[in-house]
Amino acid sequence: MPVQPREAYFNTSEGTVLTYERIETKTGKRWWSHTETVDSVIATPNGGAIVHMTVKMIPDKKKVPIKKPVSSSAVIRPDGTVEVNVAELAGETANQKFSAFNFKTTGGVSLLSPSLKAGDSLKDIHSKVTWKAFSYSINYIKRKVIREERITVPAGTFDCIVLEEWKVEKGPLSNDTHRNLNWYALGYGLIRHDTFYSDGVQTTEWLVSVKR
Repeated sequence: MPVQPREAYFNTSEGTVLTYERIETKTGKRWWSHTETVDSVIATPNGGAIVHMTVKMIPDKKKVPIKKPVSSSAVIRPDGTVEVNVAELAGETANQKFSAFNFKTTGGVSLLSPSLKAGDSLKDIHSKVTWKAFSYSINYIKRKVIREERITVPAGTFDCIVLEEWKVEKGPLSNDTHRNLNWYALGYGLIRHDTFYSDGVQTTEWLVSVKR
């Protein structure tokens, strides 16, 4: 049997559609929205599961990073730890922007344990997008759980851990360092994501609906 909901910081319910929207926090203007559809959940012999998803972005005030739907997957280990390659989206973004090239990604594995609590630190994530001499790095550093919090978003009220991290991007696509706050709920995954950009702009991306 696949890992049951609420055992992992991820949605493992086949057919579920999670809809998010990103807004500029100060003005309330929506930048874009996106959906994550759980296409299939395949049980693994060791008691875990592989979750296959499709991500689709819908523009509003801002251009979206990806124009075409992207397929992605996550591994749910037997103990409920979520394993995701966060470099996949960056690689797909580069391939969609520069379709003549065939970009490759390395690294970028994120591990999220269901037993995390306030004060816990997580390993840094290091990833690269490359094509010949082209190199673009995306690193997530200083990752730690800063608190546990019950929050309300348009999709409802959730008990979450709050993960703070710094995203450092270097290369032709972007050169920036900014702070992120991420709220995760068991059985659902990401509930809210706040970004504090170096130019002073702050955005909030939150879950607006869950359809099973």
